[in-house]
Amino acid sequence: MTQTTDAGPLAELKAKFPNGVWTTRANARLQDALIEGSGLGRLQAAVGWAARMQATDAPEPFTTPRMLLFAGEYPEGWDSGDYAPVAEQAAALERGEGPLAEQAARSGLPIGVVRTGASEGAEGPLLDETELDEALRLGRDTANRAIDEGADLLLVSGLGAGAVTAAVAVCSFIAKDEITNFQPQLHAPGGSVFDAAWMGRVSALRDHLAFNRGFKRSPQELISRLGGAELGAMAAAIFTAATRSTAVLVDGPAAVAAVMLARDFGLAAPKWCYAPNRSTHPVVVKLAKQAGLADDLALELDLPDGAALPLGWDLIQAGLRFSQSLPMPAEQEPEPEPNEPVVGGIGPVPTTPEAGEDALAEPEAAEAPATEPEAEAAEPEATGEKA
Repeated sequence: MTQTTDAGPLAELKAKFPNGVWTTRANARLQDALIEGSGLGRLQAAVGWAARMQATDAPEPFTTPRMLLFAGEYPEGWDSGDYAPVAEQAAALERGEGPLAEQAARSGLPIGVVRTGASEGAEGPLLDETELDEALRLGRDTANRAIDEGADLLLVSGLGAGAVTAAVAVCSFIAKDEITNFQPQLHAPGGSVFDAAWMGRVSALRDHLAFNRGFKRSPQELISRLGGAELGAMAAAIFTAATRSTAVLVDGPAAVAAVMLARDFGLAAPKWCYAPNRSTHPVVVKLAKQAGLADDLALELDLPDGAALPLGWDLIQAGLRFSQSLPMPAEQEPEPEPNEPVVGGIGPVPTTPEAGEDALAEPEAAEAPATEPEAEAAEPEATGEKA
């Protein structure tokens, strides 16, 4: 974890790539485990990801997670078919109500709800320059505060269908494809097909895109025109965590789209992220692969954004604990260095070639006669000849 990122604009910050060699070493270590069977299966990808987050071949469970759920309103129609307005969803989570709050409590995950400004621009960008700066500052300050308080892992997701619709817009722009290819069929409570909600979101998004075509790609432009305040704040939080070498778990199309926006701020940002559950939502399928996220846990849960984070967190922690407990081969003592021969039981011989030859010749010299006058006399002559 690096120091806080208070100084300078967000676009001027740098994020380093985590060292992938630790994933290779962690996988090699698990292969040496003294166990029957083929190992940890789909959990091994999560252990390998944690290894490069912690820069060790034997990663440990994370200790101080912080869940950050971002909530912001979007133009009319973007949240068609949502079970409740995003403000009500945020208030329920703050009260500890609902399945997500209950699961997070059981998993020991503290929840922080981050309320962003509204993204209300209908004919033109969703955010003006001031609103964009406020959204980016909010995400940056939120991540900095959590990390300064000791968080070693951030769990990031969005709230509300409006953010998912914004993710469809961002994905459509990045993929250069029709929005209908990224807006899946919707279902009402009970499982019936909800065509009215699907048409409401597509219609609202098409009207908006009619006013936002032909702009040059940059993270600021994508956020102000298509992503809005919620995705912008999430992207800023993810990028800030990457600049401080802090791991991030993400869930849902809104968060995965935010990862791609963070990537536009710095290419290393997605490498600090992991999506334990990749739903079949077309935005997740497309952008998770394009961002180069590590293999997931193959849960394939199709639930509202954020719902899979507590389960994914529990499985990752269990995998890390299990990998720590595996029996490993005993470490062997290093063998003597080959350039340290032992002569006559008197210990190592000097390592220079000349010294080594003299020492090995000593036993033969001891067997020679005590006095050899001719040899002693000849030695100066030989020396003189050389001179």
